[in-house]
Amino acid sequence: PFFADKLYQNVIAAWPYRNLQEDDFYKTLEFVKNGGYALKSYDRYAKLMQHKDGSYQISHKKFMQQYRMNIGTIVESHTLKVKLKMRTLGKIEEWFINGLTQGDTFIFGGKMLCFEGVNAHGVQVSKAKDKTPRIPSYAGGRMPLSSKLSSHVRRMIHNPKDWSDFPDQVHDWLQLQKKKSVMPPKDGLLVETFPRHKRHFMVAYTFAGRNAHQTLGFLLMRRLQRFGYKPLGFVATDYAMSLWTMKPVERVDHLFTPDLFLDDLHEWLQETPLLKRNFRDVAVISGLIERRYPGQEKTGKQVTFNSDLIYDVLRQYEPDHILLKAAEDDARSGLIDLNRLEDLLHHIQGKILHKKLEKVSPLAVPLMMEVSRETIRKEDVDEYYLEEFEAELLSEAGLKA
Repeated sequence: PFFADKLYQNVIAAWPYRNLQEDDFYKTLEFVKNGGYALKSYDRYAKLMQHKDGSYQISHKKFMQQYRMNIGTIVESHTLKVKLKMRTLGKIEEWFINGLTQGDTFIFGGKMLCFEGVNAHGVQVSKAKDKTPRIPSYAGGRMPLSSKLSSHVRRMIHNPKDWSDFPDQVHDWLQLQKKKSVMPPKDGLLVETFPRHKRHFMVAYTFAGRNAHQTLGFLLMRRLQRFGYKPLGFVATDYAMSLWTMKPVERVDHLFTPDLFLDDLHEWLQETPLLKRNFRDVAVISGLIERRYPGQEKTGKQVTFNSDLIYDVLRQYEPDHILLKAAEDDARSGLIDLNRLEDLLHHIQGKILHKKLEKVSPLAVPLMMEVSRETIRKEDVDEYYLEEFEAELLSEAGLKA
């Protein structure tokens, strides 16, 4: 048996929980006690009982066994079946699907597909009419660029005195960038725009890491669509991101504003499976959903189905539930790196440098190569296509192939 106030003092004495608010602690305690307001009528969630003296104790020994069989904070990564009508095309990593909204197009298995939604059977898609995908399919599992490393890279390329230490090709590349355009500022944001092959490209050198750039790409696509620029797609690396549109973007300061979160983020999150998938992991780690029972184990599909039902109930009847808050916190700091992106948008206000160019800049060449890699189907071209494309880009930027 334990007393809540003494347990709270014990918990915050541990360094990782030193800033744990008392209100969050008691919400967590209420969840462990009976699942919370929306779930307390179900006996399976009544894991604690309270004595007359105010102390708490586990309500039944079976909960101890279940806890020992399910304890752990590592949740296996999931893959989902890609279903075109009744036909299964293959499996795709769930993390990629999490950011898609209905109507987004992507390449899978050499086919251009349109995302329709996710259900118990998998990812539902249809054949897309477009020849280029709105959302590229990234290789997964890469660690994003750290803030310290990105700051150091900014300082290195911003200071020409350091360029003499670089290889000759890199030195010449940066010199040409300075001649054809400008270098990304040490403390601000450089945005380059230029036309190419009846498309209009915008390259932003944000240095915020791949995760933050991918999230920014989704949000900017929505904003560009709303402003009538007719966006077609985007790619992102650790250092920069590029979007391409049908109409030229004449101003960029109204795109990279902090209200991007207020206007677009909440709507985007509600349209994607991201929060539901985060909630499933939180539900498993917290013990709300048990994967293992004596003699049996739930499949990933069963876990997802159960967590989706509970998620919908909590969103409707207890939107401030502690597990919903945990799922949103994980989203902010995890795959979509919202905290870092939010800091970036606040930091660059009044420091955005827009450079309008007639051709691709030297620094933009790697981004343009990413565009080609993600939008060209391998069976449609021979093995030399990318080499020819690279030579063409380098020539336009004034570099030798």
